[in-house]
Amino acid sequence: MTNLVSRKMEYDTAKRNRAVVAVLSILCICLFTYLFTQWQQNGTILSVWGEADLSDEETGGVYYTLYDETSGEAIEYMSRRVYSGDELLTGDNKHYRVTRLDGHDVYCELLGERAIEEVLDELYSGSIPAAKNFQSVAIYCTHTDESYVPTSGTESKHGGGDILDVAETMVVVLEEAGVPVLHSENLHDPHDVNAYQRSRKTASQLLQEAPAAMIDVHRDGIPDPEYYATTLDGKSATQIRIVVGRQNQNSEANIAFAEKMKAYYDDVKPGLIKSIFMAKGNYNQDLAPNSVLLEIGTHTNTLEAAKNGAKEFAEVLPQFLGLKASSDKNTASDGQLHDKAASPEGETGMGKSVIWLLLAVVIGGGIFLFISQGKGRV
Repeated sequence: MTNLVSRKMEYDTAKRNRAVVAVLSILCICLFTYLFTQWQQNGTILSVWGEADLSDEETGGVYYTLYDETSGEAIEYMSRRVYSGDELLTGDNKHYRVTRLDGHDVYCELLGERAIEEVLDELYSGSIPAAKNFQSVAIYCTHTDESYVPTSGTESKHGGGDILDVAETMVVVLEEAGVPVLHSENLHDPHDVNAYQRSRKTASQLLQEAPAAMIDVHRDGIPDPEYYATTLDGKSATQIRIVVGRQNQNSEANIAFAEKMKAYYDDVKPGLIKSIFMAKGNYNQDLAPNSVLLEIGTHTNTLEAAKNGAKEFAEVLPQFLGLKASSDKNTASDGQLHDKAASPEGETGMGKSVIWLLLAVVIGGGIFLFISQGKGRV
């Protein structure tokens, strides 16, 4: 009898231990999955512990001033948050890296000047092949509330801001040129740190069609309306800043893509591209190469000027990407650039997430079986 009671106690203890191990394994898998998602989205897990309440931009007219640390000259202004290690390629192709911050004053070291002629030689030599098959362009907006104050009286309109009209302008120009566009008007409000996680689903859906490029349309928040103001083809327009996240597996490809884009536009639409900012973060660009974020003017510009800037950008885009119009699939494109990376492989970011999740499940299950078997022999 005593032996039976002892065995029952051992059985009950082992059963409880298995239950505890099972719960702990599930918790570990959930924690691992959450941290991996944060790393994939933001390039760091620090936001989980200390930066979850921060958006990627300043508000209320607050902005950063970037200085050349040697000359003290102001080289750039932006409302996007700036971190040590961020890099900037200015309009005149000077390459800087952020070395320190003093509040909203940012000091940068000059790394050198980019040889744009070499990029242009590569583009026009045909060494980068044009697209052999027609591919589309994907366009969407993460911050769908962004608006232009002179036109709408506000910088933010919940439920659909002016930025959607700017994106639509690009869509119309591309479609008139015979280029199919994967265009989403999904709303991702509010304008907070989770906006990119909400727009990630939109981006993933668009990538199912393997576009040649993925474009997320934004505007800046600099108070000075003259900072982005320019004149193109006799019309008031805004310049465009290209933003690339430097914390994902596609960062090198996307930075190279952005630099080629700037070189090409500098040649055919001089003055349109303001700069390239290589920022801390991801911006969902881990999902596919040939992904860029465009800041088209600032909130103190007019919507009309921003749309003119967007129109000028879209007019050149098919030639830059080497796309063939849908009505002319059997003829060669006039453009030269089309990176191999813009293919169905663009979905590798999502695929890697699934693989890591499955791996976590397998490891967690193995731990559970190993420990539970050991406990069963108590």
